[in-house]
Amino acid sequence: MTSQLLTGSAPTRARFSFEVFPARSGAAALALGHAVQHLSAAGPDFISVTYGANGSNRDASVDLLKYLRDHTDALPLAHLTTVGEDRATVRAAIHSIMDAGVHDFLALRGDPPRGLTEADPAVAGSLSSLELVELVAEARAERPALTSVGRTAVAAYPNGHPLARSRAEDIDWLIAKQEAGAQFAITQLFFRAEEYLSFVSDAQRAGLRIPVLPGLMPVSTSAQLRKVAELAGRQAPEELTREMEAAGGYAPELGVEHTVELARQLLAGGAPSVHLYTFNRHERVLAVLRDLHLLTPDPVG
Repeated sequence: MTSQLLTGSAPTRARFSFEVFPARSGAAALALGHAVQHLSAAGPDFISVTYGANGSNRDASVDLLKYLRDHTDALPLAHLTTVGEDRATVRAAIHSIMDAGVHDFLALRGDPPRGLTEADPAVAGSLSSLELVELVAEARAERPALTSVGRTAVAAYPNGHPLARSRAEDIDWLIAKQEAGAQFAITQLFFRAEEYLSFVSDAQRAGLRIPVLPGLMPVSTSAQLRKVAELAGRQAPEELTREMEAAGGYAPELGVEHTVELARQLLAGGAPSVHLYTFNRHERVLAVLRDLHLLTPDPVG
């Protein structure tokens, strides 16, 4: 696997990026602003901002992207989803984000909104992530001055997308998104290095050329661990589950320890960087990077 930075330059050490989501209250917004300042000071490749199903937090997402652009040194990357929205609405969302001065996107189909299933016509008729990659490319082409600005990322699923029938189908879909213009991928959560390494190895043999960033979350609670297991489609490691429960269900240090060991294995296996799901807190992800000796200087040291 290539060890190139997303900018194409050769790294002097492994790199990293973060994900945050829009705050849902005034108090949460203040805490998020504090966290984002610390995350930015760490010098990530980018900070991505989530986007709710059916555009449910679109305005808040754009506000957070603008905050990152105007008040930090971090490069903002905007999540985009299509589920439940028509092509014209999605196109308008792309242009509104570009108008806000943000040109990097993570193109996702997205999960069904609460109360709907894949069988619902509003969900089944949604644009695919592949069509969204193509739509972003079209939007850039409509702005000739910006055709060389911005990148498009897509999702990858080491343990398989819930709707995919096989790993081969998952890989074929990822390569199709690459051919449509995607420049890198970020994985769904997983627990074991081999899940990522074997997926990437198989994908590269099939023709994948773009970097695949492993997505990791240092959990703090048993509830978060169960949620990650649900997203990963795999049971959490028994030892981590047992130790978390023995600590009363709250043990941030255990989540950090597991993530550090997993990241070490991934980087040793050739992962180009790590993408950390922050849960809108800076302490745990910076602790992970500190233990990996990736913070120079340390923003809270």
